[in-house]
Amino acid sequence: MVRTRAAVVDAARTLFLQKGYAGTTMEEIAALAGLTKRTMYNNYPDKEALFTQIVADVIAFAEAFARGLHEEFAVGITSANLGEQLDDLGRRMALAIARPEVIALRKLLIGEARDFPALAADYYDRAPGQVIDALASGFAHLTRRGLLQAKDSRRAAAQFAYLVAGEPLDRAMLTGTIPPKAHLIDCSAEGVRTFLARYGAPAKGRGRRK
Repeated sequence: MVRTRAAVVDAARTLFLQKGYAGTTMEEIAALAGLTKRTMYNNYPDKEALFTQIVADVIAFAEAFARGLHEEFAVGITSANLGEQLDDLGRRMALAIARPEVIALRKLLIGEARDFPALAADYYDRAPGQVIDALASGFAHLTRRGLLQAKDSRRAAAQFAYLVAGEPLDRAMLTGTIPPKAHLIDCSAEGVRTFLARYGAPAKGRGRRK
């Protein structure tokens, strides 16, 4: 059952990207998934249910990532390991954002935003929006502890996210090519250094990378 549902979702995502939501039929999705129409309809009653499931899968990943951020910022970050911890966070964010399924979903939502405005808004609020909220809360916490200087923690969070992943994400969205993993990691590391140059507190021994 799990494999069947995954096959249907993968087929739907592929065809939605190739032909658009309106240009794709349930029969075509079933054929690409290698299933009978009856089997597919037993799992998903219509295209809208499939589109909603595709969005929900990525939202669930982002929500789990955001929950993890709250825990990370609450404990474990010190003046000695701040740079190392933010490097690790930036790397994980860059690799998570530049996943093929995330790029595919964003393209789908942009293409279908006119017909599914509520779904696009829900994705933004619960995926990138929740991650930004978690970053903002964490940066505010680190500022109160004297590890950062972020008077506007939400702005700092948005800047951090773009610094570590924005350029590779834009490239992937516009060209369809996801940069190599090494490039993503290098970009995120440079982004963290830029972030710390702007928001790092003037304290010694924070373990900032040189």
